[in-house]
Amino acid sequence: MQDTDVGQRPISVLDLMRSLEGRTLHGEVEGAQLFPTGFPALDRRLGGGLRQGDLMLLGGAEGAGKTTFAFQLARNVAASHHCTVLYFCYEHTEDDLLLRLLSMESTVQKPGGELQGLRLQDLRHRLAHAGRNGSGLLSELASDPLGRRAVERIEAYGPHLRVLRCSASTIDTAAISALVAECKQEVGGHVLVVVDYLQKVPLRSPGASEDERTGRIAEALKEMALTCSVPVVAIVAADKQGLQARRLRAYHLRGSSALLYEADVIVTMNEKARIVSKQAVDLTAYRAAAMSNWVIFSIEKNRSGRDLVDFQLRKLFAHGLFDPTGDACPEPLVDERVYVE
Repeated sequence: MQDTDVGQRPISVLDLMRSLEGRTLHGEVEGAQLFPTGFPALDRRLGGGLRQGDLMLLGGAEGAGKTTFAFQLARNVAASHHCTVLYFCYEHTEDDLLLRLLSMESTVQKPGGELQGLRLQDLRHRLAHAGRNGSGLLSELASDPLGRRAVERIEAYGPHLRVLRCSASTIDTAAISALVAECKQEVGGHVLVVVDYLQKVPLRSPGASEDERTGRIAEALKEMALTCSVPVVAIVAADKQGLQARRLRAYHLRGSSALLYEADVIVTMNEKARIVSKQAVDLTAYRAAAMSNWVIFSIEKNRSGRDLVDFQLRKLFAHGLFDPTGDACPEPLVDERVYVE
């Protein structure tokens, strides 16, 4: 029989124990590091936050706020100063992400609970105006207290949040992995990876079906999470059936069979007004309008803790964010296989 050199050999558990002890003594083991997301309702249900080596998938219908939530999560982790975040975006430009961040950081809650800040739409108008006048957006913001607050906040953690507008033809999983490894070596610390979104990552495999493509990309992202010892958050798109369903579930995600297997955590997002049980709740026009300001997040898979649980967050999309203080949804939901804590 011909020997096959695979470059690796099994190791006995006794040698493994000795190796682990030695690496621990030399500070070469990072341990089960947790990275709080800045959303207490999510962190509690994940047992403290995102874990190294885990792949979390975030799915939802168009307009549910997937990018808003993922980018706010990236901002929260970067602002903790415990981790550098790499945000790979196939959907939006770097300028668009920066405007979202400026709007988010300009906000302050007034005593009555009302949010005050620079609206994202207004910032886009001011950017266009600054471009026509050659005045510069930052110069304009310097004369506005809210603008100054936004710039100062971003300056405090700016080096820890890095964004890249990715080409759907060139930045594949190999390129992402290389950039992650390079960043880890540069910063000498922890790194979080966010991919927006998974189905846009190119795969050089002619003839592969969408399910096969999605599966291989998910496998590559999970392998990168393990090899580089980083948490990975990836946005995933819904399939046609999911877009038409009243309540989007994990099995509605494009390439769901592979995603369900590879992911450590799966979170789906649904508009609250759409999935509250009309048979159990008497919805007046006022209540229905109020519910339209909320999104239900359902943890449908969680290898490290409880799954099949919901929580809700209030949309503040004019400022490019969610109110992080949401919690359990008190109303019954349709397709009640997910229970409320």
